Amino acid sequence: KPFEVQALSAAIGSNVYKHEIPGGQYTNLLFQSNQLGLSGRFGEVKKAYALANKLLGDIPKVTPSSKTVGDLAQFIVGLKISEEELIEN
Repeated sequence: KPFEVQALSAAIGSNVYKHEIPGGQYTNLLFQSNQLGLSGRFGEVKKAYALANKLLGDIPKVTPSSKTVGDLAQFIVGLKISEEELIEN
């Protein structure tokens, strides 16, 4: 199966309401996460996306704001930073 088909089949379902990653960004975020060495941790990235969105004030997810939320999510996962550490520092 092509990369996009595998990624999008994982995006379909009610979990989209938990992380609120826009459909157009989902495959890009998955690809970027793999490129950053976060392959196999996309579940964590999706949870961190919801956290990053909350921390940034639940901003409307349009380009480039959705990219900002995604970048912060990958930063959180990559550096294993907690919500408290991020707010504190």
